[in-house]
Amino acid sequence: MDLGVELVLLGAECSGERAFGGSLGAAEGAQRFWRAVTSTLVDAGPGRCRVTTVHPEADANAALAALQQATAREGRLLLVYLAGQLTWDARRRRPVLVVAGSLRDSAARRGLPCEWVTSAMAHGAAAEALLVLDLTADQEAWQEWPAWLGAAAETVPVWGRVARYEPSRRGRTPVRGLAGTLAEAFGRLLDTGLAGAPAVLDPALLHPALLALDPDAPQAEGVRGAPEPAVRWSAPPADSRLLLRNRALLRGLLRGDSRRGSALPGY
Repeated sequence: MDLGVELVLLGAECSGERAFGGSLGAAEGAQRFWRAVTSTLVDAGPGRCRVTTVHPEADANAALAALQQATAREGRLLLVYLAGQLTWDARRRRPVLVVAGSLRDSAARRGLPCEWVTSAMAHGAAAEALLVLDLTADQEAWQEWPAWLGAAAETVPVWGRVARYEPSRRGRTPVRGLAGTLAEAFGRLLDTGLAGAPAVLDPALLHPALLALDPDAPQAEGVRGAPEPAVRWSAPPADSRLLLRNRALLRGLLRGDSRRGSALPGY
């Protein structure tokens, strides 16, 4: 069996519509996630990590085609990073990733349905698959998301973050509710490493540390009088084939950081 990792980066942005401002940051998040993963994979030798990128302004069909090509290749792990903003397709009862050029009345029709992503992954050739979410959601998608995710997670393991996005009334960028937030914390964490953890990290080890770095994480959920959480996290599978080096144990040996000055093709 091929022991490589198939990494697919789907970061969609829609800058022309203020209601979809939560998608901004998806492209940068894809770059950060790519750098963090490829620079710390335990077995990141030549050819061991194949990367598929989709331009942040690509349409839904282009994104799906690229994903299907990647899922057809064998490997030990199919890792898909999905970033952007969700809207809700009321007719088909499903969340949709907003793509570039969408307007409020066309976003559900033009976007990339999340079930297309999970279906392609479930029918892939890799030994294991993991979907990483770095998303925001409009009000309706935010309300409907938990029920849909519960069914989807039975098909494909899911790990990640979805934040409620509300456009600023004055058109300013909100303090929270931007795609790419998980990738930013993920990159910082892997850059420094996790003190006291083993030399090899997996999502289950990283998850509590990422929650601690998220100021909007629902840490007070269930407490009487606590505000409604602005973020929902999905916990990763207990045992994942995503294996990453812990730089906290190797500090001083990795001073030459290959991530700086590099750029992801297509972004």
